[in-house]
Amino acid sequence: MELERLAVNVRSRTPWEGLDLGFVIARHWFLPLWGLWWLTALPVAGLALLVFHGSPGWAAVAVWWFKPLYEPALLYWLSRRLFGESLSVRELAGEWRKVLLPRLLHNLTLWRLGGRRSLFLPVAQLEGLRGAERRKRAGVLGGGGSAAFWLTVVCSNFEGILALGAVLLLTSLLPESLRSALWTPYSGVQPALTWLANGFWLLAMSLIAPFYVAGGFSLYLNRRSQLEAWDLELPFRRMAPRFRGGSAVALVCCAVLALTLMPVRGAHAAQQASGGEVFGAISEPTYGLQVRRAVTKVLAAPVFGREKVEHYWKRVGPGPKTDAGKALSVFEWVAYVADLLKYLLMATAALALGWLLVYTLRHGGRFPRRRRAGVSAVATTLFGMPITPDSLPADVAGAVRGLLERESSRDALSLLYRATLAHLVNDCRMHIPESATEGECRRLVGEQRPASEAALFGRLTDMWTRCAYAHAPPDAADIAALADDWGKRYRSEGDA
Repeated sequence: MELERLAVNVRSRTPWEGLDLGFVIARHWFLPLWGLWWLTALPVAGLALLVFHGSPGWAAVAVWWFKPLYEPALLYWLSRRLFGESLSVRELAGEWRKVLLPRLLHNLTLWRLGGRRSLFLPVAQLEGLRGAERRKRAGVLGGGGSAAFWLTVVCSNFEGILALGAVLLLTSLLPESLRSALWTPYSGVQPALTWLANGFWLLAMSLIAPFYVAGGFSLYLNRRSQLEAWDLELPFRRMAPRFRGGSAVALVCCAVLALTLMPVRGAHAAQQASGGEVFGAISEPTYGLQVRRAVTKVLAAPVFGREKVEHYWKRVGPGPKTDAGKALSVFEWVAYVADLLKYLLMATAALALGWLLVYTLRHGGRFPRRRRAGVSAVATTLFGMPITPDSLPADVAGAVRGLLERESSRDALSLLYRATLAHLVNDCRMHIPESATEGECRRLVGEQRPASEAALFGRLTDMWTRCAYAHAPPDAADIAALADDWGKRYRSEGDA
């Protein structure tokens, strides 16, 4: 699979984001997909009309049952088009065996009512797997099965809604006399209305099918991207042409050096398997115990867990009195159920209103988020840089200007960024975990600090990340302007 030719952006997505991507693809190529669906569905619909010419209901069931026959052509065309390959109708018809026959009998019999057909169709058609290999592959790809099931449910319901809506719209536009005749049982016009409803249903299926196939195929691609790390593989493939010639030799040398510096655990296992001993003093139980202790120590850190307290109501005292042997009538049961639903709706509305009020106040800045005291100690280092007050100069802005005069832009930005983190942690009492990234720090500042300070911190974070990771230091004038704004901001807070 040539991932470089993939026409969509490869990144880690949730199954629901994968469905959204599939719908975008279906909208982009809707007309070709819609036409391909009609090429396979029209012959089946015509045959059903001939066979069941007197039974519109059975004709509709036959057309619906053969839906797995209409979808492979859409999937095959879409799989080629996403990788930049143009496929004409003539070329597609020449490969009809490869397109339509894989697992067609199973899809029309045993797995016809399967809710995850859209996700597993590419396994048989595109990967060509059969038997136990296909079942094993389907089990691995089943991580997005819930989204695929709900895709089937929602698309089926939308087909019914569109068909029923079209029938109701048409009948509402007819005169009253003709409308009553259409809905009268055993009238001579009723079969015509039934055939018309079947036509609307066929049209609804054709409109939904491109979204169903594209959504399932997008779930399949998203699952493979997660399992095979396409979002990491693709950048490396794009970087490969840069490492030609001498750069390739340097890369091989680095790889050999990394292999020589690997832990001796693998060598110990290989030697032990051949009957020899390597570092016999380190036995298997001792090594496992050391690993468990290290894992336990890491998981004991506050950043890996949190405590949650739940409250619930428990009835005390005797239960409600009932009259033994007295049966409730149907109307009394209906009244009880109606009262219960009424109170449930009232409670739900009150909870929704309270949540909306709290959300509005919290995000409107009227009161800060409540933080649990004593969860963890104040951080003393972030990103490997000390942020204690005694590690900073008295005049941060002046020190930054001095570093800029010596053309040390990186050191100037590092000092300014470190001083800002120290102010937030020590003076503003913000809780920033030592494992936080620059992006997480920016999000915390945006949530807990005023908008002007969050904007200043955002500018500083952008300059620092470009300088530290992209090796693109900004101009000294921009850093000096930022240092001036920084001094005005925190000097005014100090005076206040």
